[in-house]
Amino acid sequence: MIKTFEVKDKALLDAAELILDEIKAIGADEGETWVSRGALTELYYELGKVSMVRTVFSDKVSIKLLKDKRKGSTTLNSFKPEEIRLAVREAWQAAQSAAADEAEGIAELLENLSISAGEEQPNLEGMYGQLDQMLQDVRREYPKISFDSIGIEHNFGEKLYANTNGVRLSERKGVYQLSNMFVAKDQDKTSSFNYFGTVYEDPADRVCEAGRVRRLLDESQRQIVTDQFEGNFTGDLVITPGCLENFLYFIADIYLEDGALISGTSPWKDKMGEQVASPLVNFALAADQPGLPGASRLSGDGYVAENMVVIEDGVLKNFSLSRYGASKTGLKRSANNGGTYVFGSGETPLEELIVGVEKGILLGRFSGGSPSPAGDLSGVAKNSFLIENGKVTSALSEVMISGNLGEMLRDVVAVSQERENSGYWLLPWIRVKGVTISGK
Repeated sequence: MIKTFEVKDKALLDAAELILDEIKAIGADEGETWVSRGALTELYYELGKVSMVRTVFSDKVSIKLLKDKRKGSTTLNSFKPEEIRLAVREAWQAAQSAAADEAEGIAELLENLSISAGEEQPNLEGMYGQLDQMLQDVRREYPKISFDSIGIEHNFGEKLYANTNGVRLSERKGVYQLSNMFVAKDQDKTSSFNYFGTVYEDPADRVCEAGRVRRLLDESQRQIVTDQFEGNFTGDLVITPGCLENFLYFIADIYLEDGALISGTSPWKDKMGEQVASPLVNFALAADQPGLPGASRLSGDGYVAENMVVIEDGVLKNFSLSRYGASKTGLKRSANNGGTYVFGSGETPLEELIVGVEKGILLGRFSGGSPSPAGDLSGVAKNSFLIENGKVTSALSEVMISGNLGEMLRDVVAVSQERENSGYWLLPWIRVKGVTISGK
């Protein structure tokens, strides 16, 4: 729900206004602050029992001020006036020794509003019920699965952005999150670890009814016994939605965001409006989309975020630049610089997507270091299966894959009709040709 600006917790507004008053009084040209207050209620299960139930409260403040384009910034965990005044003085001192940066600034006044979503108070009974139901479902349907840990939490917070240009934006939000780690066991044999996380607004939801969860649990049971092949080949990757999220994170960092574009290392720095991927690739950043409660309507630099297309039919439409990144590069500030990914569904049913693979891998998880500035990556295929003659066959052990992220996007040959939703992302399976796959 969006409405005109208001802050329910007056302590946030009082702290923000004091900070801005102190910034002006000390002689700064301009400044901004984020002030937030949160309550995290955690239910934690490990070693076969609930080991912890607690609620943790937190206050957070960040301050930035500018004098002659020299930046000073600091953070603190208190709304106490004396500590706020001291923090502003610390930021002021930092600005005195900083180098001037003409790209520095703060958000201009466009609109002041408040956004709210989700439940403020945790439904602890619902959280216990959800944990119990999930354990029952897994024991009945996936008896070889053993959980290392399960965390169910309710996170409620109110945050406020305010600056000396008169911008006032706030967001009140409550979400539930379930995360866990698990293995499959059969006597003395064990699969590799796997995990899933999901964000949602109703703790009455049965987690194991989600197709994504059932798939991951089933695949782990099938990965207790693995095979390893020798040699190497060039084949297709069928990348699962959770693994695709990992690759999109790398792509954003290397091709689209402030760091790569400011340094000039982004391979796409001069590609706006050009074909950078297969025409099957449609990729966007979400700020407000049904079924994605993990998305935020506020950007990190003081603007209301919007849904934004990044790649449409393979053509680069937008970077993911903050106000600072845009000013530094001379490019346009992006309507969204967050990390809630939406990848458009394709026309190929998943079953047909796999049938089209002569030899390749169903890639469940990628374990490796960060790709190079050119997008080259190499790492281990985890929780993965061999595909031969259009059929998923044996589970794989310690198989290496290598390729280039940009080339992989250009070599997408199929996108599934089906998509999975974690609450933070909405993604399909994609099939990429021409990837190097190596065994022993």
